[in-house]
Amino acid sequence: MNACQLTLAIAFAAASVAAHAQTTAPLKPGLWEQSATLKSQSGQIEKAMADAEAQIARLPAEQRRQIEAMMKARGVSIGNGATTVRMCLTAQDIERGNIPVQTGDCAQQVLSRDDTTLKVSFTCQTNPPSRGVGEVRLLSPTSTVATAQVDTQVNDKPERIDTTQKGTWIGDDCGDIKPLAR
Repeated sequence: MNACQLTLAIAFAAASVAAHAQTTAPLKPGLWEQSATLKSQSGQIEKAMADAEAQIARLPAEQRRQIEAMMKARGVSIGNGATTVRMCLTAQDIERGNIPVQTGDCAQQVLSRDDTTLKVSFTCQTNPPSRGVGEVRLLSPTSTVATAQVDTQVNDKPERIDTTQKGTWIGDDCGDIKPLAR
């Protein structure tokens, strides 16, 4: 799994954690933007993300446009040390308290929950496998903040990655972003 795939797996895992919270202020359905930043012990993840950004920037203009269009079609962008994922949440997703995890096979266990905060542990059968703990705070029906500590491997060495993710509701209309596959 490369750095970009790992980042997306973590971002989707954190997003699915956010959806499991049952609060007095439920999330609004529609287009959401999840912006995740990562900090690894070794700095390898940050370097790999910077290298990926630089590599895309060096591509011939037409090839760069194609890659950017492909990423945009999937609601993904990278830049300035963050990975941003746009996702369409339906009312049914929110009712069920479930956002499917797009990358990897992750299982979660709720450790504690109150009206605005959910703490979980999770294990993902990705390559390489990852596990960790996370906390999601629902600030309002249109805003979330999540943090997680993820234990995984980078270049066959154990690595801890700290993530911070901010979720922001963009609007009712998802545009060309399709709801995540179930």
